[in-house]
Amino acid sequence: MTDKDAEQDVALLEELRDMWVTYDPPPPGLTAAMIAIVAAADLDEEWELLTLVSDSAHEPAAQVRGLSTARVLYFNAAAGWSLEAEIDGDQVKGQLLDHSGDMGSVEIALETSEGPSWTTGVDEVGFFALQADATGSVRFAVTIDGRVARSRWLDV
Repeated sequence: MTDKDAEQDVALLEELRDMWVTYDPPPPGLTAAMIAIVAAADLDEEWELLTLVSDSAHEPAAQVRGLSTARVLYFNAAAGWSLEAEIDGDQVKGQLLDHSGDMGSVEIALETSEGPSWTTGVDEVGFFALQADATGSVRFAVTIDGRVARSRWLDV
């Protein structure tokens, strides 16, 4: 794409915007109404992200004997709980930490960008384990009482 093509695209988009604003303008108060609806629906909690705090792939290798290839990930959630996960080949295990609610309502999923996903529950202290083909881009999804928090995609 040349600079001239880009300028033409920008000009076309400006014409389209002007057309819509002139012939079908948004109703007055639409922005304020949408902000109020989103706030009332608690979408910020429903779409909560798990924040990656620590990734062993970005830390210096430990000076220990053995052939460990495990990757350890640690995530925080805005709700105050955290997730520690270890990926070692086709074994994924970890623990949900600092969750004071019912562990029976918790599901941990490992999702891949290609589509397959694996889901498991946690035991009474938050431990989980599953066997999964954790290759390519993956992310964790934690469902607690019907609300889902997902991590960003990670390359493993």
